[in-house]
Amino acid sequence: MTQLFGCGINLIIDVRFIREPKVTDRFNCQNGASAAYFARQPERLVLEGYRHWTRGLATRSREPWDQAALLYSDTLGVRCATTALHALSEFVTALGRCAACPLKTFESGSNHVCRDEVLVMGLIAGIQNHDEAAASLCLTELSCASRCDEVALAAGSFALVLRGLDKTLLPIPAHVVRDILDRSRASAYAGRPSPTLH
Repeated sequence: MTQLFGCGINLIIDVRFIREPKVTDRFNCQNGASAAYFARQPERLVLEGYRHWTRGLATRSREPWDQAALLYSDTLGVRCATTALHALSEFVTALGRCAACPLKTFESGSNHVCRDEVLVMGLIAGIQNHDEAAASLCLTELSCASRCDEVALAAGSFALVLRGLDKTLLPIPAHVVRDILDRSRASAYAGRPSPTLH
């Protein structure tokens, strides 16, 4: 079963740009504006594709892969979907082999995103938007140092295939990723029991 992250990362989206939402300093799924961001085809392809493919690998079930294929076919057409799904598969498989720790994801269709999902989206967005700082930060947080190149190659292929199909994610700047990582670490730390003296 797919590991779930108990407390989703909140997303704040700049609601002045509902037609073309923009990632600002924070994300917040609580205010409803995130729906516009995740309704964009590029973000949906990356996030839902990652969720489906990861779930398929974790459960060894073909059903999530079929759901990913349907999403990609409906969005890109059958011919383009095949190329994009192959790149997604290579990326998620490389990430699974090279991850610094077990990857986490929410169920498909969730209105929340976890730390790893933000890092995946930040990595793909960073590559597509030529933001080396964001891409590098996401890559080093997702992958063990000795395997970063393998993940970078697979992520680059996936990002460029989507970009070539006119599916470019909105930028997620490095300072936004750092803020999310800081809040994620603080949340994880707050959930640990305090040591006691007996």
